[in-house]
Amino acid sequence: MPSYSLDGVPLDHPAGCWRLKKGTQRRPLPGARAVRVSVPGRAGELPIVGLDHELTSFALVFTVTGAAPAGVDGGFAQLETNLEALSALLGVRHRLMSLRYQAGPIVRVADVTVIASSEPELWVGAARARLTAVVEVPSVYWREETTTTWTGSANTADQTITTLAGSTAPIVDSLIRITGPISSVTVADVASQGKLGLLTSGSNTIAAGERLILDCAAQAAALVTTDTWELTAGTSKTGVISVFGPGSASRWLHLTPAVAVGDPFSRAVLISCSGSGVTAASKLEVRARRAFL
Repeated sequence: MPSYSLDGVPLDHPAGCWRLKKGTQRRPLPGARAVRVSVPGRAGELPIVGLDHELTSFALVFTVTGAAPAGVDGGFAQLETNLEALSALLGVRHRLMSLRYQAGPIVRVADVTVIASSEPELWVGAARARLTAVVEVPSVYWREETTTTWTGSANTADQTITTLAGSTAPIVDSLIRITGPISSVTVADVASQGKLGLLTSGSNTIAAGERLILDCAAQAAALVTTDTWELTAGTSKTGVISVFGPGSASRWLHLTPAVAVGDPFSRAVLISCSGSGVTAASKLEVRARRAFL
C-alpha cells in the first residue's frame, strides 16, 4: 500500500489515531502553465513549447478516531486530542514541510505547505471525525531522497548521466563541477539545448588543479582549488558565465530527461561538455537528485 509521512510522522498513524482515506494516496500530475498567442489572419494559435509547470496541489482526507497512541480506545476526549495533534502537524506555517511518499521500494519527497484545512466533520457517538487538508508543492516536482554524484568526460558530447536515469521531470538545482585543465568550456543539456560556458573575454581557462563549480539553482559559479563542492570556498565567477539557449533569460541549465523512441520506460538525461586543452585529469561531474512529475 502507498503511504505518506509528513516531517517524519506517518499520515496513517500506526496506532490508528488517524488514517488517510483510500483514493487520496496517489500523487497528482502537474499541469502546464498555459500561454496562448493568437495572430489575426492565422487559424488557431501559435504553437508554444517549453512551457513550465504549474504548482501542484492536492487534498489529503483523514479519518480521525478516538484511539490513543498506546492502542486503547480513549473515546471522544481522545478524538479531540488526536485532532489537536493532527492540526498541529498540518499547521506549520513558518517553514516548508517534508512530505514523503512511498510505494514499495519507490520513495519520493517534496517540500510542501498545507494551504487549507476543512472544519472537522464529527460523529460524536462513534468518536470519529473527517478532516481534509489541501497540500501545495510550490516547486512542483517530487525528488529522490538521496543525492548522487556522476563523473564523466570534460570533452565529450551526448553523455548519459546514469545516476539521473528514470527521471520524469527536469532537474533544476544540479551542481556541476568541471576539473581542469580545460579552456573555452561549454556544458549543454542535450534535450533542452540550454548551455553554460565561460565568457571568451578575459581568462576562460580552468587550470590543472582548479575546479569550476556551477550552482544551477542559485545561478552562481566559483573557481576553487580544493576538492570541494562549496562555492564559498573559492573565487566567484558568476559574472563571467555565459548562459544561452532556450530559457536562458531566466535560468541556468535544466537537466531534462528524454524518452527513447518507442520506449517510455527508457528515460535518460544527456549532457555534453566541450573544450580544448584537456588531459586525463580533466573531468565533468554532476551532483543532483532525480526529479519526478
